[in-house]
Amino acid sequence: MFPRKGTQLLTRNLSNFYINFHSLQITCRYQTTQTNLRRAIGRGNIHHAQIAYESALKQNSKIDRNMVRKLLLLMRHGKRYQDVEFIKTVIQDMKSSLQIIPYHFEYHALIFAYGLQYLPEKAYDVLDQMRNDGVEPNLYTYNTLLGCYKRTNNVKQAELILKEMNRYKITPDTVTYNTVLHLLLRTSEFDRLFELYRTMNDDTEMAKPDIYTYSTVLDAAVKSQNQIIGNEICDHVLSTSKPDKVDLNMLNNILRFKSDIDLNQVLELYYDLPDKFSHIQPDRVTFNILLDACLKRGNAAKAYMLFRDMKKANIKPDIITYGTLIDAESRIGNLKDAIQLFQDMCSESIEPNDRIMASLVNIASSKSATAQDLDTLVSLVKKFQRTLQLDTKAYNSLMYGLALHGRSEQVQHLYDTVFRDINCQPDIATFTNLILSYINDDYLDDAMEIYYTLREHHKKCRDEKPSQVKIPIQLDTTFYSTLIASLSQNITPNQVTTDDEYESSPRLVVAVSMFNDMRPLRIQPSVHTYTAMLHACGQYRDRYLLDLVHQRIKVDMYLDPDIGIYNALMDAYSRTEDGDTVLDIWQTISMPASFSDIKPDQTSVSIVFDSCGHNGHVTRAQSIWTWLKKTKFKLNTNNYNSYIECLCRARGRAGWDLAYELVEQEMSVPQKPLHGKPVMDQKTVNTLISFAKKKKFESSEIESLAQWKSSTLVLK
Repeated sequence: MFPRKGTQLLTRNLSNFYINFHSLQITCRYQTTQTNLRRAIGRGNIHHAQIAYESALKQNSKIDRNMVRKLLLLMRHGKRYQDVEFIKTVIQDMKSSLQIIPYHFEYHALIFAYGLQYLPEKAYDVLDQMRNDGVEPNLYTYNTLLGCYKRTNNVKQAELILKEMNRYKITPDTVTYNTVLHLLLRTSEFDRLFELYRTMNDDTEMAKPDIYTYSTVLDAAVKSQNQIIGNEICDHVLSTSKPDKVDLNMLNNILRFKSDIDLNQVLELYYDLPDKFSHIQPDRVTFNILLDACLKRGNAAKAYMLFRDMKKANIKPDIITYGTLIDAESRIGNLKDAIQLFQDMCSESIEPNDRIMASLVNIASSKSATAQDLDTLVSLVKKFQRTLQLDTKAYNSLMYGLALHGRSEQVQHLYDTVFRDINCQPDIATFTNLILSYINDDYLDDAMEIYYTLREHHKKCRDEKPSQVKIPIQLDTTFYSTLIASLSQNITPNQVTTDDEYESSPRLVVAVSMFNDMRPLRIQPSVHTYTAMLHACGQYRDRYLLDLVHQRIKVDMYLDPDIGIYNALMDAYSRTEDGDTVLDIWQTISMPASFSDIKPDQTSVSIVFDSCGHNGHVTRAQSIWTWLKKTKFKLNTNNYNSYIECLCRARGRAGWDLAYELVEQEMSVPQKPLHGKPVMDQKTVNTLISFAKKKKFESSEIESLAQWKSSTLVLK
């Protein structure tokens, strides 16, 4: 029995519906997988893109070249090695299941990805794979490969790539040269960089320098101080290039280069920016360069004007800005202003780093640092002690600054908290500063107690193996010279004399004790050590110990005395009122060249005249003056002042008259300084007036001298 016609029609319609529905399902499935892949790529989600691609491939979804390239553009930036392997898989899929022939683009993505993984050798192997697949590497292939070698700073291989390009007759372009130039800049291969730059200038039109080229080469010129190349590029860019082609990076490099040559040119370029390069707005880097240039040239006023400009432009200073300013204050030892800058930086929520804190703390060693500034600095160090690490040098600077003010308690606290637990390794300067603080605080017993402990430790370090000593500290010449010198500074009158005229001052006894320890410890005294010791003897007016030190100088075979030692000897004997010995030493150093290699200097002249004046040798002083004039010795204002005072000390007024005549004839006034004539100063005139009063000149004459002073000197 046959079915009816209506039934047959229904069956056929259902069959067609099933076929169409199945086709629709497949189409929807393809569209879904493609959409997922497209969306994953659009979102930049590498992981989802891989899943979507694999799903689309499994379901035989149609993936065209455009989709593959979008996928590879995303995948080549992958940070995992698996992402590189995925790119290799996609290229294999193109040749097999996708039936798409890979071209340069796909292989370049693989080379780029290998470069990102710091695998330039594998990137290079892709070239062989390309050739095997019938794709000949081109200029862009090699440029991508050079980028891989740039990432690993491999100059040698990059230069081999250039030679290979030449072998395959592939002409480098601007990108090629810029890549290698920047690589040579990174590795400080400046000579090869400039040579390549010259080659580029002589090359075809494909490789003409651009702003990036000039910026790179100029950066190299700054770092290598090559003014020829630098000036050439600056002149070219500023005079021949179109202003709109100059970018901010190029401008900053020009400023950086010119800052080492001429500050005026740098400032002129900065102030001309609105007219010459109106499209460029200075940034933080620009101002940091300008600040550094001004401060290196000692123009702090201009630097702070630029700093105000920076703030007016709403450019927030950074740690480099403040670091530059603090470094400048550090160079001149200005702790007060450096602290203010540091506090301003912190108030702007800029976290200081170790280097800036060290720069700040190092100013503590400046002799201009006040006690109040040091207290502020100590509190800042304590505040940041947990977050910022200072080294031994920085802590030593802080200890030295405190020691100069006799802050023994604070110095001891620093030593206990920083060095005793070996947070920092102490060195000889650490212990020098510790002892120095007690000396300047006039706690000599405490200072010597530390010294004796250190002296025994020195012997232990000398006699035992280094591995057996926990802290290998050995005393040296600088240690002794520093402490001996400190014992003769800032002394009070009661420290000079004692109840017993035959007993030396306790501070001088300590200095001599240290000095006498040097020879048994096999530490050779230097010129500075002897000079410090002579100064101490002179300050305390101890003739006995002065003679002993003088004898040591005479018999020290390892000492080569200089004019500084002879000056110290003359000054010490002058202070002990032994003018005859001063004249004997002067006679020694003023001998003809055949008898002595030591010649007097201007300090020697002032000392001998001061001694002659105080010890009644005015006639001898006049002979020395005549000799100095005859030999055309270059006398300065201090020499004239010393001789004038010496003449004034002669009995009667004959010496004073000679002194006044000397001033009138041989010295020039401050308003009109004359070449070859020293300029009189306040001391010159005050000496004459002071002795005129002592010699009881007529009041009319003294009034006349006062009027002469007012007309001669410009009083401020």
